[in-house]
This record gives sequence, C-alpha cells and structure tokens, in this order.
Amino acid sequence: MAITTTRKRFIEACKSTAAKSIDWKSETGSIAVVVIGLFVITVASLMVMTDVGTLIVAKRSLVQATEAAAQRGVQTLDKSAYYQGKANMFTVPMAILTKRAHPVIPIDCARGGYEVLLELYSWSNDDTDMKWQQLKGIQLTDFQCDGQRLDIQTRSEVNLPFKVPFSSTTTVFLTASAGTSNQVQEGFYLFGVRIR
Repeated sequence: MAITTTRKRFIEACKSTAAKSIDWKSETGSIAVVVIGLFVITVASLMVMTDVGTLIVAKRSLVQATEAAAQRGVQTLDKSAYYQGKANMFTVPMAILTKRAHPVIPIDCARGGYEVLLELYSWSNDDTDMKWQQLKGIQLTDFQCDGQRLDIQTRSEVNLPFKVPFSSTTTVFLTASAGTSNQVQEGFYLFGVRIR
C-alpha cells in the first residue's frame, strides 16, 4: 500500500511539474523548426542540383563520344566507288564554273561500322579527362549507313553522385545521336593549298 501511495504522489508531482514548464502559448523554440525545415530543403536542393550538373556534363561527354565515333566511321573511303568515275584535272574547275554540285564521297559501311565500334570502345575505356567518369560503357544502339551518310545512336548509363531525394533513383540512361557525310570542299587546290 505504501508503494502505491508513493507511486501516486510521484505521478502527480510529474504532472504538475510538466504542466508548469510547458507554456503552449509561448513561441520560444518555434524558429528552430523553421531552420531545420529550411536546412533539409537546402540540402535536398543541393543534391538535386549536383545530380542535374552531373547529367549535363555526362550528356555532353556522350555527345562528344558519339560525334567522334561518327566522324571516325565516315572517314572510311569506299575506294571502288570513289575511283570508278571519269575525271581529269578539269573536273573540279568546271564544276566550280558551272556551279554544279559535287558528288558525296562514298563510305565503306562495313569498315565504317567497325571504326565506330572501335571509337566507342576507346571512349568507354578511356580514363583521361575527355570522358566523364560517371559514364558506364557506351553502347551502340543504332547504326545506319547507305554509302553516302552515316547515322549512329548511342546509349550509356550514368551513376548519380547522390540518390535523388524522395526516390530510389541512383542511375539514369542517356542517349545521343549523330549523323555525318563526306562532302567535297568547294575551291581550287594547287599542291594542297586552296587558291579559291
């Protein structure tokens, strides 16, 4: 019985002390809640901005790799198609005078595809500053070549530095495409020097 009475007194003392110390009308400490909320919002915003910056730089790196691969692939000359025409030393000057369009330089598509893959492999395994390190292996998703134009599409996975707040996203897939062809440059060249 003595324990029950002591216990009741202790509980009543705690209630009276708690009731005296909590003043629900006072605004003391309310700024702390606002500061903590703003801090969480600021940190989340910084994480999102860092991820967006990473995506922008990674996309540019992927576009550079895709353009480099397309340029390397288009440099493969289809010699049999290129040297079959009839031309002489007056062909280019006459084309300039008559303002006739020059034919497109033919591309060897089989060898061009191989060169594209080599360039993408080189970019995927490059540890220099040219490639953004968050890019995982660059994949060739589409290759089209008709002998005059080469078009490619690539894809790569990017690791984000921070998990996107309030989601489970840690990686993003980026795509890029590039197309190119070889054109004869206008002008008259004498011993490799452009005269006109």
